[in-house]
Amino acid sequence: MSEMTAFAPAQGNVKYGMLWMVTAMFMFVVVDSVGKYLSLTYPVLQVVWARMFFHLVFMLIFMAPRVRAMAVPNNSKAVYLRAILVLVMTIGSVIAAQMIPVATLHAIALLSPMMVTAMSVPLLGEKVGLKQWLSILVAFSGALLIVKPGMGVVDIGALIGVATILVFSLGNIVARYASKFDTPSTVLFHTALLGAVATTLCAPFFWRGPDLEGWALLALIGAVSGCGHYAIVKAFACGDASAIAPFSYSSLIWAMLLGLLFFGEFPDTLTLVGAAIIFGSAIYMWQRERLLNAVDLSKV
Repeated sequence: MSEMTAFAPAQGNVKYGMLWMVTAMFMFVVVDSVGKYLSLTYPVLQVVWARMFFHLVFMLIFMAPRVRAMAVPNNSKAVYLRAILVLVMTIGSVIAAQMIPVATLHAIALLSPMMVTAMSVPLLGEKVGLKQWLSILVAFSGALLIVKPGMGVVDIGALIGVATILVFSLGNIVARYASKFDTPSTVLFHTALLGAVATTLCAPFFWRGPDLEGWALLALIGAVSGCGHYAIVKAFACGDASAIAPFSYSSLIWAMLLGLLFFGEFPDTLTLVGAAIIFGSAIYMWQRERLLNAVDLSKV
């Protein structure tokens, strides 16, 4: 699963921005899919270690000139709280991916914008209108169709997925606050650093020696994750967020295709209906936010 970071208004070709965003979402689905495959052989924490460790290596190599500037965050409490939440989210997403189709996990991930909006009221003091609250409630009704409570057996994997997205959304709230003091690259660097250090320290307790294929795939998920974050930066550098962000929903399409191709899995009917409800709510909230921003700009 990916994280979305707000950047300053950008200049460039919006079409290239859309392409970069679709590419980023493909990369993140590849990370989740390969992670699911690896978790069938290796411990969950070893897969998480690979995502964090090789992501950190990627940043150290390709952002070497900026490492010194990123080394000490201005607000370490916010940055490391966010890093802890992302580590928990990563562990949860790998566990959930073991139990449910990758497409189902990415359908649940569409809840994140609604969760962030709902939590921004008590945590950031932001105002949310009645229509937004109704959209949030509709989206969560879609999540209920995916989790399936009261239908015999609760889908535990989907429930873990919802809890994971809740933690991820809380991490985005903290990231909003942290962005007042530190750059997105600084926040991202320390997220990878904490995750890599924490999982490396625990490695002796869960490590299983990988073969050559295992090492290649473990390195792949970290490197591709780093490339995915780079692609998101490039996407927002090509156009306004309002034009680029909706293409993040392409992750659901990629997840369905890769899940079917490599695992022979496809969401059931209730999951598809739930995903459609969440998707529609997310699109509505994005469109409403875009129109409100347009009105605000017209008053300037």
